[in-house]
Amino acid sequence: MNKNQPFFSLIIPIYNTEKYLRRCLDSVVNQTFKDIEIIIVNDCSPQNCDEIVSEYNDERIIYIKHNINKGLFLARKTGNIKASGKYIIYIDSDDEADINMCYEVYEEYKKKEADIIHFNIKAILDKNINIAKKEKQKMIMKVEWYLSANRSLINEKYLLNEIAEEKIPHNMCAKAYKSNIIKKITEYMPDIRLMNAEDMLQSLMICYFASSYSSINKQLYYYYISIGESNKNTSNLNFDSYNYLCECSKTACDEFLKFLKKQDDEILYGFYYYTIYYNQYRFLKEKIVNDENKNEYIKILENNFDLNIINKYLKIKEYDELEKNKYKKIIN
Repeated sequence: MNKNQPFFSLIIPIYNTEKYLRRCLDSVVNQTFKDIEIIIVNDCSPQNCDEIVSEYNDERIIYIKHNINKGLFLARKTGNIKASGKYIIYIDSDDEADINMCYEVYEEYKKKEADIIHFNIKAILDKNINIAKKEKQKMIMKVEWYLSANRSLINEKYLLNEIAEEKIPHNMCAKAYKSNIIKKITEYMPDIRLMNAEDMLQSLMICYFASSYSSINKQLYYYYISIGESNKNTSNLNFDSYNYLCECSKTACDEFLKFLKKQDDEILYGFYYYTIYYNQYRFLKEKIVNDENKNEYIKILENNFDLNIINKYLKIKEYDELEKNKYKKIIN
């Protein structure tokens, strides 16, 4: 290991999450693997972030403050620019890391120096959530399955396809990324405020450049579900907040297409744009659970997304399934 370069850069953006911050920082400063730097980006949080960070007398901490609130996407971009580690791991400030997270990732790195090292999460539900125990367990299992590093066989030669098809979850957490790839995609990260689908956009750009992938079948990241607007549905989102989610998702899709154009791959990878466009539309439609105002929410969704693109994608998928079934019959 290079004495002048930490092995891991842990990037922790903060906005209005100070009530969870000590829990998060305790989990990173106490990592059993010590060769790390901890980059905290205070995204103009209105609470006592300065006071809490000052409690940690740790020379590995790099503290950066934004003068204005820029959102998670750009807070991570700030961390990317400052990071000097060989690998970068993102940690949300309302989550925490297992104290052996960095050690386990380093052990996996020694077996295979992959561009992306993906590990499992442990989903934790707030005790104050007033739902039946059985429903809580179902929710936890669903999240852990979706974010699992082991739910799909991954072809690492086609990582962009694997993430577009959601074989790899879009979430930035619970993965370690080669720093040189993060530095490369940082040049393409637009200076825009995104409050939904920001993980998806960054993940897609990473998987465009990444060419190797590895997974660890251990729960090394503690993910606190039910915190954050993107986890909610229309039973607790109003028209304005739902519209904002739709706007952000559509913007993220369009920014991905711009990124592909810059790579001169608009034609070659155009189908991936259609795929993520449809997936975001479907994801947002699944959030509509309020029967009383269902039609109003559908109008909001369809005002943001072009149904011509949705229908074209579905026709391509229908043809693809017909062709697959035809070959299955021949084989049988």
